[in-house]
Amino acid sequence: MYCCSCQKNTDNKPSSTTSSQKVMITLQPGGEFTVDQSARKINSSTIAKTIRDSTYYSVEIWNGSSKYALGIFDNPDSIHFLLDPAYTYKIRLVVLQKGTGHGFYRDYYEWGDSYGNPQDNGKPLFYYPIGGILQNHMDYAPNILFYSYGFGENGTDYQTFTSDSTGSIVTGPLAEATTYAGEVKNYTVDATQPTITIPMRRLVFGIKYTCPQLTQGRLLVTFDYPNYLPGKVLYPNTIDTDLGIYSAVEFLTADTLQRGSGTVGTYDIVASIKWELPDGRTYNIGNGLTTLPTPGRNQLLNVNITLPLLDSSATSGNSTLSLKYSTTSWSTNTPIRF
Repeated sequence: MYCCSCQKNTDNKPSSTTSSQKVMITLQPGGEFTVDQSARKINSSTIAKTIRDSTYYSVEIWNGSSKYALGIFDNPDSIHFLLDPAYTYKIRLVVLQKGTGHGFYRDYYEWGDSYGNPQDNGKPLFYYPIGGILQNHMDYAPNILFYSYGFGENGTDYQTFTSDSTGSIVTGPLAEATTYAGEVKNYTVDATQPTITIPMRRLVFGIKYTCPQLTQGRLLVTFDYPNYLPGKVLYPNTIDTDLGIYSAVEFLTADTLQRGSGTVGTYDIVASIKWELPDGRTYNIGNGLTTLPTPGRNQLLNVNITLPLLDSSATSGNSTLSLKYSTTSWSTNTPIRF
């Protein structure tokens, strides 16, 4: 967890021990990430976004094995930093967006008067999967790991809201959110080209439900241990367009998720699907709790649901019809919209 008692007084300038020949570098994402700039303005006015709707950028820089700088941003135009041409760096960029989910949990920082950074009081404070204060500038501090941490450095959990209307949160290794990440190793500054492009990977998979028989009532999808993901309510007029996008830190370095040992794996998706009719009758689809196949990175899991045949004498109960699945590749150039 975030350790408030270890908060250090930081400056947004590099240490005075670095070379005087530092170069200001700007950063831009590339690869599987694109930015739809046209969605940022309407009639030349910037769209106001709530804290839950914002896109967050976490930038980490290492000099050798030491953390050189870290910053959390919600304005990509603010991302720039000073590097010394005498050194070689590793630079990582992580982009977080609520996607089809309900937003990332945040607290608000309130300990600045005690720890020497009163200017940060009231700013959003994140715990998982990144830790630190939303400052829109880089912090250069040799002890940065004592008060904030980068993507996946405090475990592999996400912390997100469970709905748009409540403050309830869920913490777990899978989250309904969109994540992009990428890094460049062995980077040396070229003063004639002070811009670096980070090749980004999309760290997500999708789940889509299909049920041509759904012409009345609704389908209720709920999730159980170990990943209590937000549930889905699917109606005849929404099921064709409803899509869940889910993120995992482990996709940073792998295209498949390691299940882990034990009866229930770390990334198991345990779901219950219920058909609820307008007259109050309900049917459980499958055998109660069902473990869905966990897709790989950039894969879309199609859950094909078959409903039982009903007549006027049918009552509530369990359907013995099994679910069927298919997995397809997924387009990787969906624009991020602000």
